Amino acid sequence: MSSTDLESLERAAPRPSCRRMDACLIGSVVTLFALVLAGFVVAVLFARNLMSDMKQLHPSAESSALRLGYIRGEDSGSRYKLQNFAYLRATKSALKEGVMGWEHMPYASGTTLGSLYSYDSSQQAITVEHEGSYFLYTQLNLSCTYHCKHGSLTLTFESQDSTNLLSCTVKLPGNNESVVQKCWTVIPRLEKKSRLLARIRSHTDLTNWELDLNSSGFGMFLVDGLGTE
Repeated sequence: MSSTDLESLERAAPRPSCRRMDACLIGSVVTLFALVLAGFVVAVLFARNLMSDMKQLHPSAESSALRLGYIRGEDSGSRYKLQNFAYLRATKSALKEGVMGWEHMPYASGTTLGSLYSYDSSQQAITVEHEGSYFLYTQLNLSCTYHCKHGSLTLTFESQDSTNLLSCTVKLPGNNESVVQKCWTVIPRLEKKSRLLARIRSHTDLTNWELDLNSSGFGMFLVDGLGTE
């Protein structure tokens, strides 16, 4: 075969869209990273606003709900908040391993449980009634009542198929100090009717460690997905 024939075959052969596979791969990874980073920045902005509100918690349950912004009867966005937000506080101050119980708080004509959620106290699980991405956060405020042991505990939020959605580990000092731990995450997608529960695990003797019920709880809100059904 002559050199002319070879040149003709090269011109006829289809050219790949990317001359180098590694260059195409790098470009795709960079694009994906940029999209993830943008989503993370949005989540951080949400987190900063929420944590700022949580610092203003008051011993009054109604005041807590008001300060957190879930129920504001005069706000123009109250209907949106009532629908998309949920906040539940711990029901027992005593700490022990197992599934934690929660309760939403009444305020004015509503509660701190938005209409996109339902809570089953017998199963101690919250159910989302709308598919979408959710921001999930928790705050634990623990105090030592008498000669507590050094160690740690982990509060894990799980879905009905035992998928770990958020793990929040609290380091327990070996003294009579109080400790506050805040954790958050963005759940990319929850299907409609997904159920979440929170479970405490620890290898530490939790005797004499107690939760402050007025400032220990969890909340979540719909990031996107509203109106897609």
